[in-house]
Amino acid sequence: MTAQRRLVCFHLLIAIAIGAQASSCQILGLIGYAKPDPTVGPAYKGLAGQSVAVMVWADRASAIDWPSLQLDMTRGIQSRLKEAADVKKPPKELEGTKFAAAESAVRYQRDHPEMEAEPITTVAPRLNITRLIYVEVQQFSTRPEESVELFRGTLVGNLKVIEIQNGKSKIAFQEDNIKVVFPKESPEQGMPGLGDNQIYEKTLEYFSTQVVNRFLTHIEPRDDH
Repeated sequence: MTAQRRLVCFHLLIAIAIGAQASSCQILGLIGYAKPDPTVGPAYKGLAGQSVAVMVWADRASAIDWPSLQLDMTRGIQSRLKEAADVKKPPKELEGTKFAAAESAVRYQRDHPEMEAEPITTVAPRLNITRLIYVEVQQFSTRPEESVELFRGTLVGNLKVIEIQNGKSKIAFQEDNIKVVFPKESPEQGMPGLGDNQIYEKTLEYFSTQVVNRFLTHIEPRDDH
């Protein structure tokens, strides 16, 4: 074999090796991309066979700016749970679960303003239920403070589950500072052309879904999507 031919063969082998390496990287990349979203179990498993109510507390500023916030969120959380419980074969987490009317919890709050000064564990036994899903809205806005002409929904809330038995209650589950942003990938300064009503509805919808996910087995989208 001549020197020139050996050189050609050498370059050809290098090209084949580089191509094989690139192909293997692409295949690995496709495998990583095709990896399914993980299935996540419920954080709290004690709703099956219970009578459940949902109650939402909102800070004064949010309640003034959005008078229907408590009712809308109560309905949003409860309707999603009830829909899952009412199917022919409900998930085991909601087998035999019954729900009090969303309006009754909000009506109780409005009829008893003195409960604002009481621990929720004192209030819960009065509601004639065995489980209370209690959400405290700490922050809610549809526009960033720095650029009020733009839109970005932000909601931060705490979640508690109160277990009631024989007239006594206890906090059985608690998760603080659950935060959602809508649109999820929006810049901190906000986005134009959306509107307060759209941001309000979608932010509450997103937060309500996050709360419900604490009680059901669900698919959790990966952040790298």
